[in-house]
Order: sequence, then structure tokens, then C-alpha cells
Amino acid sequence: MKINLKVAEAIGIILGDGHLHTRNNLITITGSLENLSYYQRRVSPLFQEVFGKNPTLRKRNDRNAYYLMLNSKEGFNLLINKIGMKRGSKKDASIPQCIFSSKNVAKAFLRGMFDTDGCIKFSKQSKNINYYPRIQIALKENQMAHQIGELLDMLGFKYGKWKEQRFSGIIFYQISGHKNTKKWFKEIKPQNQVHVTKFLFWLEFGYYIPKCSLEYRRNSLKPKPI
Repeated sequence: MKINLKVAEAIGIILGDGHLHTRNNLITITGSLENLSYYQRRVSPLFQEVFGKNPTLRKRNDRNAYYLMLNSKEGFNLLINKIGMKRGSKKDASIPQCIFSSKNVAKAFLRGMFDTDGCIKFSKQSKNINYYPRIQIALKENQMAHQIGELLDMLGFKYGKWKEQRFSGIIFYQISGHKNTKKWFKEIKPQNQVHVTKFLFWLEFGYYIPKCSLEYRRNSLKPKPI
């Protein structure tokens, strides 16, 4: 099946931090409190366009999280019957074959995956400031976790991959260094301001301040991001 870039990004979001209900036609995406603007400005309009319905956004104070939910029979028909995704646990999840159809589709999928389930970190290396960037995606080991490497190979990214048994068999991907990080943001074009402001702060100042808030980063940048 051929898909457009917005559908590919939606699939990446769902396979990143999402869940397809076992019985009901309910799509749920879960994220931290800092993800609110990302849900409002990116995910909700994207899901509206892809699935034809507005998602519901709810705050869960007991878990310090936001839940974005969409009930759509048509959406499940697209995801399950046409694209081939699976309901319930992602233990046996895999990346749909249509994602491998072109580089642009692969980039859109990785954007959704990274925005919801990835991070950008900065280490000190041999300096006293956190200046060295690393793009990271970590997934429980399954077919999908290993397929991420196939997409990165397709797009020409240099990366490290390893398995951490102490984290119940988590597969880690890491893209390190100044050149590779800039390539990631240029080609994948992340939309989550949590990641984007960290990248822009590093670009502007040459280092990153660990645990600084999204608001602090926005106020520090010139011009201020939306």
C-alpha cells in the first residue's frame, strides 16, 4: 500500500508512544506534561487530517501525563486492515512494509517515532560543559526495534546499536556528534518543541544545561520558537 507522509508520521507516533486498543477502536498516545504544545499544535491537527476526527486531550494528574485519545472505526480500518498494524501489546510490533517504500516516507515515520519516543542528550566528554550531542531511540526488543536500523541504513545515518539486558532487553540506537545531529534535524525535521528547543539552544550557545525547562529554553532563544 502506498501512503502519504502524514499517514507515515502518524504511524510513527502510534508505534512510538501510542496504543491501539485490543477491542475498541481507540487510539491512545501518552506523553509527559512538556508535550502539551506538541499534542496541541502537531498531533491533534495531524490526526484530524489523517483520521477525519478531532482527538480528545486529557491531563492525568496522578501520573503527570497527558493522554491524547481518538475513537475512530475508519482509522482502525486504515491502520489494521489496510496497513497491517496490530492491536494491543507492541511485543510483536513491526514497522509496516509501506514505510520502506521511499526515503521521504521513512523520514516522516522516524519523525513521529522520535518526537514521541526519542530524545537528544548532551555529554561532557573531556570538557566541563555538556556540549557533545547524541540522538537516542530506545525500544523493547522486538522486530520493530531491529527494523529501525534498516531505516537508518536506508537514509545513510551513522549510528551505534546495542542491547541492555539490565533494562529487560532494550535496544538502543544512538546517533552521535555535531555533524550527524545536524543531519538528523535537517532531514528528519522533528516537530516536538521539547527536542527542537534543546537542539536550537545547543546551536546558539554551543552547550546544553541539563534539566533546564522547556520554558527556560524558549525564553533563552533568539528569536523565540513558537
